[in-house]
Amino acid sequence: MNNYIKAALLSFWNSKIRAILNLSGVIIGVTAVTTLVSLGEGLKVEVSGLIEGFGTNVVTIANGNIDLEGGASAGTMNPANFVATDIISLDDISDLEALDGIEQVAPVSLVPGKVTYADLQSSPIIMGVTGNFLQTFEVLVLKDGKMFDKNEKDAVAVVGPKTASALFGDKDPLGEKIFIQDTEFTIIGLSDEPKLSDLLGSEYSNIVLIPFSQATKLNGGELSISRTIVKATDTANVDETKDKMKALLIDNHGGEEDFTILTQDDLLGLFDDFVTLATTMVTAIAAISLLVGGIGIMNIMLVTVTERTREIGIRKAVGATKRDIMFQFLTEAVLITMIGGLLGLLLSFAIGAVVASQTPLTPSITPGIMILALGLSTLIGVIFGLWPAMRAASKDPIEALRYE
Repeated sequence: MNNYIKAALLSFWNSKIRAILNLSGVIIGVTAVTTLVSLGEGLKVEVSGLIEGFGTNVVTIANGNIDLEGGASAGTMNPANFVATDIISLDDISDLEALDGIEQVAPVSLVPGKVTYADLQSSPIIMGVTGNFLQTFEVLVLKDGKMFDKNEKDAVAVVGPKTASALFGDKDPLGEKIFIQDTEFTIIGLSDEPKLSDLLGSEYSNIVLIPFSQATKLNGGELSISRTIVKATDTANVDETKDKMKALLIDNHGGEEDFTILTQDDLLGLFDDFVTLATTMVTAIAAISLLVGGIGIMNIMLVTVTERTREIGIRKAVGATKRDIMFQFLTEAVLITMIGGLLGLLLSFAIGAVVASQTPLTPSITPGIMILALGLSTLIGVIFGLWPAMRAASKDPIEALRYE
């Protein structure tokens, strides 16, 4: 084997340009595949951190019936429910609050529009919530001021740090007046940076919380509950509480399950499935470049076999077997792809470092990803180097010696 490797390295040295071209295709393919998979893994880590930050005893009620087991049929799932805002009612909220094992229930109503202050504008997420929202959704905490009461009716607001910075700069926003649509709101509180990563926490930094009643007015007087956050008591079994909530809501909705109750595990599963699917799709596309690199290696190896026909004849004349000739050329193909795989892997680490320093996302190159990269590159070498190697081994030694 050492002799095969030495012969392969000597061949590369004697044909540097050809070797570089061979390497380039493999490096590009391995870099693309490794980088995309590592980005997907990094996103999974971020999403897991986000969901775990919500708390193990917090569940979310979403509109629409999501089949958490997969395979929901179009006949049993109405897509319109996912964008509907009239599925959960105030009666549902009251009944949930009275249910054993539940500590807090906080409906969320989204309000369209921009926030203005003087001649400045901002486009935060405007959420109509009850005053117990921060107690339920503990990702957000107050930095200054106060939260409005649970059933607040006045036009008051709590703003996030990013929104405050955009509208007021370094000025204290407490007591200032802002406009949402045509309604004036007084800022009574300032929230701190969310207890989440920069990648997924930025949206909770650019936020304005207003009383649920005010959100209903801004939505034309229509009740609009987009999501409902429920916090179970510390002693409650979350799965059992979820079953009780589900039974209650189905009974309230006349036997129709037009909602989905998502625990932390449910959310993790949904995000994990989505990210895995997306990563698999883009990785498959990137793998095409690795396949093209393999075809390029095969073409160049076939040319190399033709150019070295006389060398093959001499080696066979002095005792080299078909097996020796085949392994010599196969070693060259595998070695070039392995070197390309290593260089592509190193380039992926460099790209990951740049992405981590310039964006909130930190790519995760795990040992499994490294094995995948090197395994794929080696497999490409074997697959696309086998035919040229067999062709070299099958040459007639007498005809090869006559080749000019």
